[in-house]
Amino acid sequence: MNARTIATVDPALRKPRGASGRLVTPERLIMAVFFLEAVLLTNWPPRIPDIEAALGLSHRGLALAMIGMPIGTFISVLMAGPLIERLTARRALLIALPVYCVTLTLPGWAWDGPSLFAGLFLLGVAFAFVDVGMNVEAARLEVAAGRRIMNTCHGFWSTGSMVGAVMAGSFAQAGLATGPHLLIVAVLALPVGLMIVRALPSFRPIPSVGRSRRVFAFPPWSLIGLCMFAFGMVMVELVARNWGGVFLKDLLDASPSAIGAAIGVFGLFMAIGRFLGDRLSDRFGPTMIARICGVLAVAGVALTTLAGGLIVAMIGFVAMGLGVSIGFPLAVSAAAARGDRPPATNVAGVALFAYSSSLVGPTMVGFVADAAGLRIGFATVLPLIVLSTLLASQLRPRPRPGLAPASGSAASLKESR
Repeated sequence: MNARTIATVDPALRKPRGASGRLVTPERLIMAVFFLEAVLLTNWPPRIPDIEAALGLSHRGLALAMIGMPIGTFISVLMAGPLIERLTARRALLIALPVYCVTLTLPGWAWDGPSLFAGLFLLGVAFAFVDVGMNVEAARLEVAAGRRIMNTCHGFWSTGSMVGAVMAGSFAQAGLATGPHLLIVAVLALPVGLMIVRALPSFRPIPSVGRSRRVFAFPPWSLIGLCMFAFGMVMVELVARNWGGVFLKDLLDASPSAIGAAIGVFGLFMAIGRFLGDRLSDRFGPTMIARICGVLAVAGVALTTLAGGLIVAMIGFVAMGLGVSIGFPLAVSAAAARGDRPPATNVAGVALFAYSSSLVGPTMVGFVADAAGLRIGFATVLPLIVLSTLLASQLRPRPRPGLAPASGSAASLKESR
């Protein structure tokens, strides 16, 4: 990463202070933010059937209401990069996290389809700022620490998503309505989240960086390849989560417990891949690891599409989980390290493409499935994940022309602390 875009770091990051022996470190704090964001977010989806029943919505009405969140996220992420660049990621998180907690409660108090759409739209807006902010902060700490932590951060996100889903199931099983359930979760999480974010080291942006005054930030052409790499990887994840259960039920006559096990296995192996991703990327390089994971993802989609029984489909879900596990984290790290624009702007650009897959992927599968069958619909993601595998070379470091080779290296950052 270009050293001029890293910013002047607080002395807490410059002085080792026996960091290796401390329980609480900046790296562990940002991992806790990832975990908490996922816990909050995944308390909502398991309550969707309850909200559909409570509001008397049809499947079509529910689908129209639910696109509120990806639309809000898509619009918000366009503004997130420039705003986070001005505020710094830590300050942005201190502002966005309370808003995120408040908006999380809104779907539970909706009274009809339009109010549910509006609540989810606002949730998507807040989610984008928290998500981009914590990824930018993780990228900064990754460089300051001189070692990869991004995949591990996303591993904690995957773990948090499983914890959030279990929490939601427990609240539902206890018979608590969705509104009070989400309110309890938000009230408990907010003080913990603020405490964690306030403990993160502060830093001051360097005035000479020449920060952009743009309100909206679209990715430049030089970043499109990396954006498309992330797009395909995230697309497979979304399709597996959104259509995997329908696929197993309709084509393989799977029981609810088997469907739950398959989705759980997908999440578990995605988390495993992320926890191993930093170490493997350091040893073999991000490009090679991304290509291997891409091949696994292709194999997983193919196995699932062609599966005639639950065992083969389960193996496909394992391969898909491992295959897409490190794609987005590696893309975020690579974007932040480009050095051609501020890290927040580049990370937001990659996130824009990644989040847009939530609008494109599940909808595309549904339309194709209606016309040609669910197997063909599920297979529509194959060309995209093949393209992502071919674009793995976009993860290679690309120092900005005219800069000293060591200006953004981890070694030089270590020496400057």
